[in-house]
Amino acid sequence: MQSDRFDRQTCSSNHRILQHTYENQKKESCSILLGKSLQVCPMSGDVGDQVRAEATAAADEVTAALQIFLKEPGTAGSDLDKGQRRRIVDAAQKLISAVKDPGDEWFDATAQVAQMGANRLFWEWKAYDHIPPEGSISYAELAKKVDAEESLIRRIGGVLTSMGILEQVGDDAVAHTKRSRIYMDGQPAGQIVGMAWENGMVPYVQMPAYFEKYGRKEPQTLNHVPGTFAYGVPEYGWYEMLQHDPPRMQRFLRAMGPIEEKMPISGIYDFTWVVDYAKANSTDRAVFVDVGAGRGQSIKAIHKENPELPLDRCVLQDRPEVVEAVKQLDDADMRLVRKQVIDFHKEQPEKGALTYWIRRCLHNYGDELAVNMLRLIADAMAADSRLLIQEDVMGNPPHYTSTMLDFMMLTFGGKQRTLDCWTDVLGRAGLEIRSVAKGQGPWRHLAVIECVKAGQK
Repeated sequence: MQSDRFDRQTCSSNHRILQHTYENQKKESCSILLGKSLQVCPMSGDVGDQVRAEATAAADEVTAALQIFLKEPGTAGSDLDKGQRRRIVDAAQKLISAVKDPGDEWFDATAQVAQMGANRLFWEWKAYDHIPPEGSISYAELAKKVDAEESLIRRIGGVLTSMGILEQVGDDAVAHTKRSRIYMDGQPAGQIVGMAWENGMVPYVQMPAYFEKYGRKEPQTLNHVPGTFAYGVPEYGWYEMLQHDPPRMQRFLRAMGPIEEKMPISGIYDFTWVVDYAKANSTDRAVFVDVGAGRGQSIKAIHKENPELPLDRCVLQDRPEVVEAVKQLDDADMRLVRKQVIDFHKEQPEKGALTYWIRRCLHNYGDELAVNMLRLIADAMAADSRLLIQEDVMGNPPHYTSTMLDFMMLTFGGKQRTLDCWTDVLGRAGLEIRSVAKGQGPWRHLAVIECVKAGQK
């Protein structure tokens, strides 16, 4: 025990010496650490009137957002509540950016990478599950439970406690915080972070090599995308690769499930005119064709909001295995709905429907593939048909919640799009935008884009 105490005291002393040396030499040594290019950007930062003005404006935004949150609170977990919290966070980030020394950017980036790596290890080793929900566990005991060396667990845990993910208790124990509990087994948020590692971080590391091989341009094919390149199977498309790796496919589906469940389908676009048309025209013309419908979530949600929408004039379209699964499920709400097998990249079989609906599908594809898919639908449309696309519409300048998703979609060969980009892609497919209906609160970037054939009003 004396030896152990001596080692800790020695480590602590050495740490203080190194920290003192680092602080004294930080400004003087930045050019050595980061390259001579930083000499034009002093580590002391942009101290002056501009910084103070930006900080004051950002602080006012924080105060205003906080006052709304306190005086007009939404129900916990509601869209209003989430929107209010997001405004506070965004304003606080502006304040941090205003006062932060730009020379510390390298420090923040390094810390974020360390946090992501440490978190991945604890998550994959189930260390979070071995920490009691209440109370603490010693590093020694935690190391035994995950079959790892105690000193290694201390180092990984040190990253996570220093960044507020976990809480250190005394000298030898660690406990959960509200941030770490999301990584316990079965928690949706933790599964999403796991997906961010597999679908984001791993491909990101290989992106320089990918673009060196394929050129500095967006991928425009189903295969040879950054994600499959990173995993050594560039000849596969992303979803084809997942089909060859069932455990990873299951992790992907578990992570996406909670996102899809929370994302609204109805309540953005007004389908009243579709119902009115169906009442006034009692033919067998399809009034709602769901392209890539999955198990019919959109049809059910829209019918729930518009119960007079005739289900026998709705069409569910998807791949053969999906359509067969819907038939086998025999959902009572879907029995009247017509089921059709389709290939997104071949002729649209349902001609002249009143509306075609395609939800969160086109963002999986680059522009060239998306244009082809849209052109096939346009060719099937009648003069009075409408194509309804439910997708994110990125702002310009974009919010970081949109860009981080867009960057991950790049690994699949997909793309998040601005309104200008949607206009371009649709125009190349022989379509034009008639209206854009947007969601509210945290879903303000989610939209339904109503399109008509070019030249039709």
